[in-house]
Amino acid sequence: MRPISLEEKSSACTLSDMEIFIFPELMYALVLANILSPRLWAWRDLKWFEDIRGMRPKKRLQRLRQHVMDNYTFNLDLETWGLTRQQRELARFAPFIPPADIARSNALFGYHGDAYYYDIDIRRHFGLDKYDSDTIPYWKTETVEAMDAFRHKSGHSVGAGECVSLAGLYAAAAFVVCGLPLESIYLMATPLHSQNFIDVDTGILTNNRRLVTRAMWSNGTVISRQARRALEHERVTIVSHASGFIHLLYPDATIDPAAYTHFSDRLRGFLSPPQDAADRRVVEPRLPDAGRVRFIRDDEPLSISPDMEREEVVARLDALRATNRTAALAPYAGHELGMVEAAPFVKAALERSPVSRAALKDASENEVVARIAALGNDSIYDGPSRLAQPDEVWNFGRGDGLEKCLLAANILGGDEIAVTGDTAELRKAGRVVCLFGTRKSPRDRLWKLAWERPTLSS
Repeated sequence: MRPISLEEKSSACTLSDMEIFIFPELMYALVLANILSPRLWAWRDLKWFEDIRGMRPKKRLQRLRQHVMDNYTFNLDLETWGLTRQQRELARFAPFIPPADIARSNALFGYHGDAYYYDIDIRRHFGLDKYDSDTIPYWKTETVEAMDAFRHKSGHSVGAGECVSLAGLYAAAAFVVCGLPLESIYLMATPLHSQNFIDVDTGILTNNRRLVTRAMWSNGTVISRQARRALEHERVTIVSHASGFIHLLYPDATIDPAAYTHFSDRLRGFLSPPQDAADRRVVEPRLPDAGRVRFIRDDEPLSISPDMEREEVVARLDALRATNRTAALAPYAGHELGMVEAAPFVKAALERSPVSRAALKDASENEVVARIAALGNDSIYDGPSRLAQPDEVWNFGRGDGLEKCLLAANILGGDEIAVTGDTAELRKAGRVVCLFGTRKSPRDRLWKLAWERPTLSS
């Protein structure tokens, strides 16, 4: 297994769209983080999913779709996770992909797709026109816990997530709840959208909260036109699968080449309209070219099946952490601080949590501590060692005491956070800035806060 850099581990903790573009294995790490979540496995006990394994695969997915439709909305705005600067992020990612290549391929850094996106003025479409051209959003991908937590945010009555979040949720739930093998599920990212192709029946495409069958793809309705938009107008930059990935820019691909050939053929068949279709236009997907990459297989296969119980899946993925990169990254994506070191999580928190900092930038230290103390005391993450990032605590108005200390550090600075027994405290220049009770037990009990926080204007 290739080594995993600190930047990649830290990016797994925030999972922004731009980070997934640079580190494509993060897309599947999100899927595995959701598969590991007890929150998702609890869906299997819902009456709505009773006897679902006895249904045909297509019917299982339709049952899952209705649950997603009822419990989640699509959310993509500039306020939830805040803003950053193009030049700052390009410099951050320069060791991994040349800035010019990023700008030619990623929507946040200059790529607009074909004439369709020029026509709609993509920056105005997303509300970025009120900022200078160097300003871009942190569109962070949410785990199932963060999606559920939107119920606590003003203006939301159910859970929410952006397109990558919904794709990751669908992929994980199709495995855990519907009992479909991971080998039948392919995740696709274009510069402005993410969706899945599920290889059952004649194929099913996920599109945000909805499912699209082959007949629906070509029926000429408003919903089908919306579903067709990304594959009609954009290149596919990443295809992610249980066996690995292929990326538009990277010279090496880790996906099983036979699986990629099968997927490519099945997707093209899905996109070909039936004889009686209302919309007869043929869409040729612009997939990453298998002929230009070197296929490498240096990771041990995941080898988890829908027949396994959660404890078996957890044990298998834990055993793979030294031999499979997505399994190694999954605990970082799931914020599981009982299994991994705190440093990447802390780096992500202090470098990429602009919303909470902006909200309290003019408050005194005493005011900051009082505002944080007044938040609810429950973490949005279940379990003794899964933790929220500062902007998750702030956005959803609640957090465990250890999470509150990290939120305070993001705003006020500090030298270290110490967990002693059932207490967490933020220390700065030899004094205790704040102290809260905690029910969390991370692997590392002393967190050094050595990361340089960017200024709010950088």
